Amino acid sequence: MNSKWHLYISLVKSAIRIVGCIFGLKGSLKGISLMFLIAEGLGVLEEVGDER
Repeated sequence: MNSKWHLYISLVKSAIRIVGCIFGLKGSLKGISLMFLIAEGLGVLEEVGDER
C-alpha cells in the first residue's frame, strides 16, 4: 500500500472517530460505538493491505 493510501485511510479513521466523539457528547452510546467500530475495521484493512 502506498503512503498516500495510508494517509487517506488514517484521515478517514480520524474523521470517523471525531464524529463518534460528537455522538458521545450528545449521549449516544450506540453512535459512538458504531463509529469506533467502523474506524477500527478500517484500521484492520489498512494493516492487511500494508505491503511493507
